[in-house]
Amino acid sequence: MTTTCTDTTTKAARRYVSPRTRPLTSEEAQVRALAYMLKDPDCDQDIVEAAAREMAKLVEGERGYLIPVPSHTRSTTANRRLASAIMFCTGGKFEVTDILSRKGPVDSTCERHRQKLPPLEPDAHQIFLHPSKVTLTGTEKIYFVDNVLTSGNTIEACRRAMLGLGTGLVYADAHHDIPNRLAGQGAAK
Repeated sequence: MTTTCTDTTTKAARRYVSPRTRPLTSEEAQVRALAYMLKDPDCDQDIVEAAAREMAKLVEGERGYLIPVPSHTRSTTANRRLASAIMFCTGGKFEVTDILSRKGPVDSTCERHRQKLPPLEPDAHQIFLHPSKVTLTGTEKIYFVDNVLTSGNTIEACRRAMLGLGTGLVYADAHHDIPNRLAGQGAAK
């Protein structure tokens, strides 16, 4: 897998491996299916809330900003819903701030994966920061909220747009080159 991502801190509620590597376990197949459901802006609210509860546990006791990652079509609707649900689960200790966008649509990571193409490099994601009124004091955390981490390049593109700040907060981790707290444990319980 081609990647330029240097992230070793992305927090993921669940983990699964690429089906190209080996057949998925039934739990991994379920995690993958739920991760893909979260991409849909019309995803059932119960699914969004269940994912948000798991993700909120990963940032318990912290404060800061949840920044929805724009989809390949430039929309932040689905990830904004997820971020809002996480904010609710944390008791409002995080603020959702929708400040990232893309200059234009890009190839879908899923479609590139199906076609056996390498992931887009971070700069090819065309993610940029909207002028915003977010004031950083250095004490708050910045998390980029997305449904799944595959190559890590989308999170890296977000970090570059934020001048090196922030890390990922994802429902599912399907990336194998980035060690994280779940790597040795398999799927989170």
